[in-house]
Amino acid sequence: MNSGLRVLHHMGLLRLRDLGLAILPAMTLLLVGCDQSAPAITLPEPDRVRLAPDQNFYDFGSHVVHVNALTTNQLTPSIATAYDIVRSDSRAMLNVVILEKNDTTQGKPAIGVVSMNAVNLTGQLKSLDIRQIEDGENIYYIGDVSIDNHETLNFNIDVVPDGYSTPMLLTYTQTFYTD
Repeated sequence: MNSGLRVLHHMGLLRLRDLGLAILPAMTLLLVGCDQSAPAITLPEPDRVRLAPDQNFYDFGSHVVHVNALTTNQLTPSIATAYDIVRSDSRAMLNVVILEKNDTTQGKPAIGVVSMNAVNLTGQLKSLDIRQIEDGENIYYIGDVSIDNHETLNFNIDVVPDGYSTPMLLTYTQTFYTD
């Protein structure tokens, strides 16, 4: 045994190293055999726009897409009732508005197809049922989802305005605090 190994052996570290080498294949087998049905963390797609924390809209050229999220207990009882939304501090609502740009106004509400999901920081995928709400000339797309206190959700939003085939892809992140 060379002098370096003698010192390690004397300190008991050689046995720990040998034990570690013996355990490594067993740990590998355990990891390989783990349940792989848990959802994977979804990373943003390269062409998906990630909004900054202080940003709630993005200009795609022909259209501007606005998003905001809040806990549903922040809605007034009359608004919640009118749009069949359950008021709760443990439910969040995402609101999406599509505005078609033109020369005379900041944008005209536009109809389209909106889909979205939410992924929390542990990679849990949460689906949202989307509803289109028309209120006079305004058009909103809303979806709600259950939340926990201090939960951060990454909302992946796909918008295809009428007459377009290429989706406008956004990711909007918000942390929710419940009472």
